[in-house]
Amino acid sequence: DEFPYADPTACARRLIPISGEPEMRSEEGIDPDRLKSLAAEAGVDLVNHEVITLLRTFGMDTDSGPVVCGPRVLEALEGR
Repeated sequence: DEFPYADPTACARRLIPISGEPEMRSEEGIDPDRLKSLAAEAGVDLVNHEVITLLRTFGMDTDSGPVVCGPRVLEALEGR
């Protein structure tokens, strides 16, 4: 993969260690900063470009700003 940070599937795979987190199953989505924090706690250092790719592919707009839709990420992982 020449540009893994821009590959939504590759970025989603990096979230496998946090796929069991309740926030990843929330239909309300997960704040990008919280996503980075959860990933870091699991030993995954997400770079901003990966978060942007996840927002572009699995994002939703909310009153408090854009969030990543965890259930959509999990669906993509199941289809890998």
